[in-house]
Amino acid sequence: MATRVVRGFVCLSLLLALGLVPGCASGPPPTPTELGLAALEAGDWRLAKTHFAAALEANESNGVAWHGQARAQLAGRDPEAALASLGRLSKVEPTRFRDAALPTYQEALDRAARHRLDRDQSEAALQAVRALAKLEPARRGLPRLLGQTLLAEANRLRLRGRRDAAFALLKEACSVTPGTLEVWVGAAEILLEKRQGKKAIRLLEQARKQHPTAGSIRTLTLQAMRVR
Repeated sequence: MATRVVRGFVCLSLLLALGLVPGCASGPPPTPTELGLAALEAGDWRLAKTHFAAALEANESNGVAWHGQARAQLAGRDPEAALASLGRLSKVEPTRFRDAALPTYQEALDRAARHRLDRDQSEAALQAVRALAKLEPARRGLPRLLGQTLLAEANRLRLRGRRDAAFALLKEACSVTPGTLEVWVGAAEILLEKRQGKKAIRLLEQARKQHPTAGSIRTLTLQAMRVR
């Protein structure tokens, strides 16, 4: 309750500073969009969502409101809803989407990928990560996120019998996150399942450079030598 009161006071202070409170300054009353932005600045994403929803009900082409709604949804830990709002923004105001809203879109993709991974939605997670990699290839933490997603999707494909597609993702993961033992093991296992011992040995030689003491690499190497 105290937090709500403080946020309300901060929001009111911002409105006063901006001259958006009727009776306290000349000019028209604040619009729902302006109220939403003030609520965002005050840290009240729930109130911001309410105001932005009112703004969008009045005008579905309000790009500022779509962007604000996406920011509020991200603050409320709903990246999927944020992506949907940003999708609407890209249609009504493409320039704003490409410029002012780009950092919001990148953050929404990052969070959506993690959200999907947590729910075993690896295919959708990989789509989000790849989109993020195109927009911000040097993003902090991206290699690790991409490696995790590639491994999860490869495991899903293996369970469905799609070994070639799974192997391609695991090979990519070996380059992206070579320090992850599981991607080397998975790739080598697929080669052994296909009776491709020579290829497996070459792969395992690379793996041994990254994981010189890993018992699984030694075991797989012995198996590969028997099927060469």
